[in-house]
Amino acid sequence: MTPAGALVRATLLLLGAVLGVTLAARHLSPLPDLLLVVVASAALRAGPRTGLLTGLVGGWLLDLLPPGSAVLGTQALLYAVCGLAVGALRRPGPVSVVWVVLVIAGVASGLEVVRGALALAQGVPVDVLSSALRVLATATVGLVVVPLVSAVERRSERRRFA
Repeated sequence: MTPAGALVRATLLLLGAVLGVTLAARHLSPLPDLLLVVVASAALRAGPRTGLLTGLVGGWLLDLLPPGSAVLGTQALLYAVCGLAVGALRRPGPVSVVWVVLVIAGVASGLEVVRGALALAQGVPVDVLSSALRVLATATVGLVVVPLVSAVERRSERRRFA
């Protein structure tokens, strides 16, 4: 990856994290997981190692942005595992949009299950309908955003900065 590509990916992660936290503060529901869409896009494009690193950095952003995480590093580990899983499901060559949506929906479902288990372990009630709607919203946003993010990353890597 070129430095320009890394800068674009970091900017997209920051944008996804800040936008997600900002919209969550407005109590919009169902709120898609924008950071997961960026992590999935990177993992589908570049593989499991890139997905793991992108998820780790994105999760750290969520851990550090207010309201943060109850245990520092929890989000970083969750998103790193999601990036690794999506990267393992990467297919070489052109990929159908249906595959992208299924992968994002599957990983978003797994993420919601783990978040629900963590909430139950802390004694916090879990709204299953809200979690299901969040998975649906994330998959729908992924349908549109993943091709756009991939195009932006491809274009940034083609450019040569002197």
